[in-house]
Amino acid sequence: MNEPEIVDAELVDDDCLPTLRRATEHPLLPAEFDDQLRTRLAALDAASDTHADGQRPDNTTRAYNADWKTWESFCTQLQIPTTAATRGTLRAFVDHLWNREKRAYSTIDRKLAGVTVKLRKEYRVIVDPEATKAARELLKDYRKQAAAAEEPERGRGKAPALRLVDLRHIVSMCDTDIFGLRDRAMLLLGFSIAARRAELAGLRLRNIRDDDNGLLVHVAVSKTDPRTVPVPFGTNPDTCPVRAWKAWRNAAQVLDPDRHAFRRIHHTGAVQPQGLTPQRAGDLITAAGLRAGFEDLFTGHSVRSGLATEARRAGKDRKAIAAITGHKEGSKVLDGYMQIVDQWDAKDNALIGLGL
Repeated sequence: MNEPEIVDAELVDDDCLPTLRRATEHPLLPAEFDDQLRTRLAALDAASDTHADGQRPDNTTRAYNADWKTWESFCTQLQIPTTAATRGTLRAFVDHLWNREKRAYSTIDRKLAGVTVKLRKEYRVIVDPEATKAARELLKDYRKQAAAAEEPERGRGKAPALRLVDLRHIVSMCDTDIFGLRDRAMLLLGFSIAARRAELAGLRLRNIRDDDNGLLVHVAVSKTDPRTVPVPFGTNPDTCPVRAWKAWRNAAQVLDPDRHAFRRIHHTGAVQPQGLTPQRAGDLITAAGLRAGFEDLFTGHSVRSGLATEARRAGKDRKAIAAITGHKEGSKVLDGYMQIVDQWDAKDNALIGLGL
């Protein structure tokens, strides 16, 4: 597939070439740009923004749009323009979301980011970093006050990690029909590649290649950089992600390389050509846990945190785990997974071995 072009050939015509050559030999300062050059540069900015927006995952775009609607509603109530993102208005926005709408800390923090991105991208308004810093400091103060008052944590909190013992039980409770084959393959393959729900829903058949040692799964749809995960055959046939994937692929007749790997299924059992949404992928994991009798609501993120936790518990190196999860070196999120295990490790817990 050819890469999309950002630069339109019409933006550079033959009359401009002598000017460009002179500019290369003796670079102009921005203040010396003429109107024609400014127009071309503005057109290039617009084209590059359109291209960049097209690469952003759909769920991120939807989140930004939802954040902007919240901001628009807030600005309407205050009777201020939506471009007035100052220290005072952003603090008032935080206060409104925390005290009136009772939003979770992470939700408010993300909405601040969504609003500033939208302003920069669509309105060319650069929000003063000190203004956003002040708003986030107020948000942190509110959370500290809530903790001091022993208020319950807002939001659903972190997704519980799906431990191996729980994964085995959930998989064993999946039916043997087409629905069960799909859910089993999603759970085991999702765990093996430490998938976010959007990554699981975004897999196409061409992203999953057979290998003598198992599967090579290319996670192309990701919040971060794409990654390729080598998934080996499991030692237990009942929990082998490779066998589970092939059983689903063959039963569902997933043949088109450009179609989704995991599909919707009609209540009659007919596999549909449409793929799952990220929300639906997460819901299926939650439903599988509930059917197996678990009270904890496992989510799409549970398979991701579960893989990182179990791999660390098995003594796997941090870099090896990050190669599967796609975390960057020094990731605080990955540190959190490590701490779950390392807090009871003799090397990392200073109390162990003291002789208490």
